[in-house]
Amino acid sequence: MWLCWLLALTLAWSLAYRSATAGARWQAYSQLFRKLFVILLVAALGFAWAQLRAWHRLQAQLPAACEHQVITVQGVIVGVPERDARGQHVDFAIERSFRADCPLPQRVRLHLYQQSYPNRKFSPDQQFSCSPAAASSRVLPQLQAGERWQWQVRLKRPHATRNPHGFDYAGWCLANQIGAGGSIVSKAPMRRLQALVWQPSALIAYARARVGDRIEKVLGTTPQSAVLRALVIGDDSQIARADWQLFVDTGVNHLVSISGLHITMLASLGYLFVSWLWRLRPGWALRIPSRLAAGSGGALVAIAYAALAGFSIPTQRTLFMLLTMMAMLSLKQRVPFAWVLSAAVWVVLVLDPWAVMAPGFWLSFGAVAILAFALSGRLRPARWWRNALHTQWVITLAFVPVLIFLFNQLSLISPLANGLAIPVVSLAVVPLAIAGAILPLDFLLHFAATLWEWCAHGLYWLRQWPGAVWYLPTPSVWAWCLSMAGMLVWLLPRGWPLRWAGLLLWLPLLLPTLSVLQPGQMRVTVLDVGQGLSVLVQTAHHSMLYDAGPAYNEESDAGQRIVLPYLRHLGVRQLDTAVISHDDNDHSGGMASVLAGVPAGKLLSSLTAEADFFRQMQALPHAPALPLQSCRQGQQWQWDQVVFHVLAPAQAATAEVKDNNKSCVIKVTSAHGSLLLTGDIEKEAEHWLLETAPDQLPTTVMTIPHHGSKTSSTPAFVQGTQPAVAIATAGYLNRFGHPKAEVLARYETQGTQILRSDRDGAVLIDFLSGHKPLVRRWRQVEPRYWE
Repeated sequence: MWLCWLLALTLAWSLAYRSATAGARWQAYSQLFRKLFVILLVAALGFAWAQLRAWHRLQAQLPAACEHQVITVQGVIVGVPERDARGQHVDFAIERSFRADCPLPQRVRLHLYQQSYPNRKFSPDQQFSCSPAAASSRVLPQLQAGERWQWQVRLKRPHATRNPHGFDYAGWCLANQIGAGGSIVSKAPMRRLQALVWQPSALIAYARARVGDRIEKVLGTTPQSAVLRALVIGDDSQIARADWQLFVDTGVNHLVSISGLHITMLASLGYLFVSWLWRLRPGWALRIPSRLAAGSGGALVAIAYAALAGFSIPTQRTLFMLLTMMAMLSLKQRVPFAWVLSAAVWVVLVLDPWAVMAPGFWLSFGAVAILAFALSGRLRPARWWRNALHTQWVITLAFVPVLIFLFNQLSLISPLANGLAIPVVSLAVVPLAIAGAILPLDFLLHFAATLWEWCAHGLYWLRQWPGAVWYLPTPSVWAWCLSMAGMLVWLLPRGWPLRWAGLLLWLPLLLPTLSVLQPGQMRVTVLDVGQGLSVLVQTAHHSMLYDAGPAYNEESDAGQRIVLPYLRHLGVRQLDTAVISHDDNDHSGGMASVLAGVPAGKLLSSLTAEADFFRQMQALPHAPALPLQSCRQGQQWQWDQVVFHVLAPAQAATAEVKDNNKSCVIKVTSAHGSLLLTGDIEKEAEHWLLETAPDQLPTTVMTIPHHGSKTSSTPAFVQGTQPAVAIATAGYLNRFGHPKAEVLARYETQGTQILRSDRDGAVLIDFLSGHKPLVRRWRQVEPRYWE
């Protein structure tokens, strides 16, 4: 890479030098070559800077040899603790490690998982020992921001599930300087060494926690207090999933956090207040110009508000952008706005090269650039209300291609929702909530909560409109580029000929996706959902989803976070069949979320009426009607010349049969190979299959039963299936040790290619021609240097 940079720079420099010395023939090109040289030089320096920062940060990550080892550490809680039904989650700055052979990163994310212990008070100096006598009455501490603790931890390197169009948690950890994650060993001694550490990060975290506690004390544990905590201290962990989905559907989710809009609005209020104060004291302006004083006041307000958010990375990015633009605009000479925006981009990227990975970076700078392009150079200033309407209209339409490309979503009610929410939240709710949280004036918090409640009712009413939200597949690159060009044409000044025709270039975004599969072909995606299973089978005109991964807690599951975004990325609007192999969380936990977003023609499962899945479906605001069908051996159907056979469970499976052995086993046969979906069957079910359907077991590709557990994949079953490719779906360093080495060895002795979701990410298999499928591993398709 560096050799390429050197050659390019040498070539550009030689051309620039020759053009300057070779006479009149080259003079016309001299400026062009010199600019090319400068551009290449700046690009090389930028690459070098980003590479150096990345190398330094990767060196600070946890060594692979130290993963899952018990290490005693001492450090400080530097974030507001998050609490849920599973326990407590904190950001921890490590000050000391008691293992010299394991250098630890400076900052980790730790989880203290809740046990079945009563919620009792504890002494600040209490030590939490693991003696047998205290085991039955053991109480876990309530962790607080700013405390210094010594405890034992088990750490893992940041590891992400990797799927097409999915969130990369490992990249997020790298950008947010989190070098490892893990759990606190609750059975080991835990010592609180200091209640409050006098360090800037600890003091900021302590202040934020106290502000958050005050909001919750005044308003209680309500949806309004959860939103106000997000607006004041940037902690959105208490917002319910249903409420967050409402914000996403109405396009106001950017408001329900410490966003650039709020920081800018408060900085503007600080600017106006100081400017008004300076006019009251003319003598002050003789010492410090009022414009400089007002700018400094606005900057201090922005910094203070960013501190309330704990100087999180997105907040830092917005703060750097705002301060740079304020400094450039306060210069005595007039500076072109393009220079101002470029300087802000430069500062942000020098301080945070990973900003380009965040959609918020492109949305923030894109919004400013679009408004400057669309609203500048007006001959006659319009009234304020017309400017506000025009601004909202421009931003809404200009971001349609961007939001479709990034989030596969188009909210038709977003202009109305933002027109309602932006003035209410930015001008009223945020200032009132901050004042009420800092000052002992409870009525301000109640007033802010009431205003937000009225606003939320308006959002909910808008969300009920038919066709309020559209979900579109991820467009091709050429379609997206056309739409962006059309957007720029449409934003040209009034009077430009055929300006409206730019919107016609958006039509490729709205065209339905055409299947590239022909009859007899199929495409299989084994998604990476961690310790769980989810497989999508697509034929020319039909689709089947087999399981949907685990539920992590009541507010989050793999269906919502992984499966549903992938279906929307593909443009799957309806599943013909959804299959829940058996009643186990790591297979059924995410299916309710999937079916709430993408309906299914029928549900095929071996579930009983007591299964958690039905409780999850009943909890949905609008539970879809879903025809249920029991999964039994002998069922068969055909889609587009692809045949589906149900091989298990037996017609008369008794209640004594384990849930794992009730797994719905399906054989999918195409003209170019076959797929065997095995769920979590164990050796008893495998033996039964070898007796009842031995001719159906040989397959091209299969999912390894029960994630590679030693209770499955008996030698006889492996011999009977003889797969060319076997896929083990398992979580990274999972506590079960799946897949077992002896199980993998059985497949390898058959010459089977072993794939693992924890190492390969999602596995995409195309059965298109011949009898050998095309297999793609997503970590190889989209490699990341932090992996």
